[in-house]
Amino acid sequence: MSELYAFLFSLGLGVAARVLYLGATALARRTNLLPVTVVLDTLTVLAVGGAFTLFIVLTGTVLAPYLFAALFSGYLFAYWATKRK
Repeated sequence: MSELYAFLFSLGLGVAARVLYLGATALARRTNLLPVTVVLDTLTVLAVGGAFTLFIVLTGTVLAPYLFAALFSGYLFAYWATKRK
């Protein structure tokens, strides 16, 4: 059962990463400054990577390839749902 929770957490974290990226992009467009964009993108990566790492370390979950696949799949599903035509 813990593998299912880890999978669902990774999938949800992928969706949250896309939402966080959309917010950071909107904020960066308002300022229209390259350093702000770089800082916001770096903070997005650190937040998602940190959350994923903390989850693995604190729960003692075995690091498996399906966790990365779930993370990237969650991001991809959210990307498809929010992309502009």
